[in-house]
Amino acid sequence: MHKQNFITLTLIISGLALNPVMANAVFTTVTYNQNINDSVSSGISSLLYSRGLEKEAADEITENLVSEEEEDLLKGLIEDLESEKIVSRKEVLEYLSTKALHKENVDFHSYDHLVGMVSKIKQRSLENKTLKQLQKMAQNNKYIFV
Repeated sequence: MHKQNFITLTLIISGLALNPVMANAVFTTVTYNQNINDSVSSGISSLLYSRGLEKEAADEITENLVSEEEEDLLKGLIEDLESEKIVSRKEVLEYLSTKALHKENVDFHSYDHLVGMVSKIKQRSLENKTLKQLQKMAQNNKYIFV
């Protein structure tokens, strides 16, 4: 009986000792997979899937919201919003997933839409500096995608 307790204790201790190593391997894999699926549409689809939609339905809803042409525009816009510390990528993706779920249109060429999106995300009125930054982003988007 003592021999069996010793073996059990050894297994438990070795499991605890290897746990950080295994956790690090899993974290590295998750980070790698997240970087592969760094597109806006895959982020929206993943959020919809995590909210309970089937994967195929989430992909279809996302395709209806974000076309291939808009993918690069949205990716650049999200990077601009993050670099200016206006809103985070996660917040924008959550906003877009809600819009996709409700089948509402989005227009990132529109200054009004950008202001509405950021106001809704932040849940407050925006400062003049932020409004000017959003106006510049909207103008840039109009010139890039006519």
